Parts: sequence; structure tokens; C-alpha cells
Amino acid sequence: MADDEEVNDVRKLLNKLPKSHAQLVNGFKWKFQSGNTLHGDDEHVGYMDDQNKEIAVAAPWNYGREFTILHEIAHRVWGSILTPEIKKEWKQIVKNTSKKQDQGAEELFCMAYAATYCKNPPTIHDHETWKNFIHKLQH
Repeated sequence: MADDEEVNDVRKLLNKLPKSHAQLVNGFKWKFQSGNTLHGDDEHVGYMDDQNKEIAVAAPWNYGREFTILHEIAHRVWGSILTPEIKKEWKQIVKNTSKKQDQGAEELFCMAYAATYCKNPPTIHDHETWKNFIHKLQH
């Protein structure tokens, strides 16, 4: 379970996002795990359980928790806010600007979203065109 310091950190992070994006995780409980990946899952660093209203985040070696939390929120933005037209526009941007990353459009969107809002974005996902696209989603 999240301690008071983590809860305050999450609150500050959510305040940086557009309200409609932050509201997508209202009422969710936060679970922070030690290690590079989730306990019992050597492939993932976070998950969001809509049914149990829970978000779990590990502390991956190459990414900070802030980035990982934003990445998980971005999956909700992708599924709840982005229209098919906006997703199509994103896919074209990825095609024109991708740094040859072996990930699909949704994963790259989540990386771009996290890089846009985190304090210290990983260089590989810190792309001006991507950030401009993310900032257009402020609704």
C-alpha cells in the first residue's frame, strides 16, 4: 500500500495533468512494489485493474516511478479519451518520427505521454513532435 509520502507524490503528479486525464484514476488505490518488475510478472512494471480500482507500480531499473505511473495513466487516456481519428493521427506521427523502437502505437503513445509530463524524461522518449501532440490533448 502507498504511504503518505507516496500518496502526496501521486497527488502532485496528478495535478500536473489535464483534469479529464487525472479524473480517469479517481478512486483508485495505489500499490508500490520493490524490484524492477511486478511481483510474479517478469515482463511488466505496472498494471491498472479497473474492476478492483487498483494501480500497481514497480520501480523499474531504467524508468522512475513517476514515469511508470504516467505510462499507466496514458493507457487509460488511450482507451477512454482518444478517438479513432486521434489514434490515426498519432500512428502517422509515429511512422514519421519513430526512433526505430520496436513497440506498437499505444505503447509509444504511453511512453510519449509519460515523457511529456514527468520531471526527467528518458531521452529515447523525449521528442518535441510527440510532446506537441500530447499537449494538444488538453481537454
